[in-house]
Amino acid sequence: MNGDQAELEAELERLCRRVADAAEVTVDLRNRPDLRHVRSVVVDRIGFGRGADEPLGALLLVVDELVSNAYRHADEPGELRVVRQLRGFLVEVSDDGPDLEGLRSFPASAHYGLRLIGRLAVDWGFRTERTGKSVWALVPHDR
Repeated sequence: MNGDQAELEAELERLCRRVADAAEVTVDLRNRPDLRHVRSVVVDRIGFGRGADEPLGALLLVVDELVSNAYRHADEPGELRVVRQLRGFLVEVSDDGPDLEGLRSFPASAHYGLRLIGRLAVDWGFRTERTGKSVWALVPHDR
């Protein structure tokens, strides 16, 4: 293998890893990183290779809302996970808060942020986890 071929293969390997990283990003929220940092990580990873028909504004609003809710309402936020899927972006935020009553009563007593998520997402929901809960939303690529 000559030097040019080795260099080309190394670049191809780097790009393949970058594309694979663009499919999913996980951010540890336990130390409550600044929302600007969280958004920056999401844009850097998920934004790689996206087309012009994939704006990230709605995705970032949903990320902001779910992460800030975990910061506000849980003693210990868990993690943010964003996965690129065929229909859109799956956003999940986990925390140690076991209380699901506020979420179950949606939309009658929902605050502005959950209504915003309801408008931006194709679907959203929550589930009990072993150590708390996870709130998720599916944000379409074209919002």
